[in-house]
Amino acid sequence: MIVFPHSDVVLTKVMFQYEVKRENEKAIIYLNGSMSLRDTPKLKNEIKELIDSESVMELVLDLKHLSYLDSSGIGILLHTYSWTKEKNKKVKMVHLSNEIKTIFSVANLLEIFEIE
Repeated sequence: MIVFPHSDVVLTKVMFQYEVKRENEKAIIYLNGSMSLRDTPKLKNEIKELIDSESVMELVLDLKHLSYLDSSGIGILLHTYSWTKEKNKKVKMVHLSNEIKTIFSVANLLEIFEIE
């Protein structure tokens, strides 16, 4: 937490977390917080394992509680898209916040991904 002297402003850093839930042939990854370079290696490995799994045919990324992602986060999403296409599987994103939609729009990613 950062407190500014002589001010009522308090900034709290939202740590990045994610949770994976399996539903039959679907894996849903709930992303939460602010995703940056230090967070991506573990997530990248887990996504790759899910896509390589015979039992997962669809990957859903729930971005409802994702407040920010940097270029490494965008890179993970692009890798996820290409990995699923290579394996003839589906990936989609749901619950994009306005902040994430803006980032996707600037990076021209809204047309690439299936978004609900």
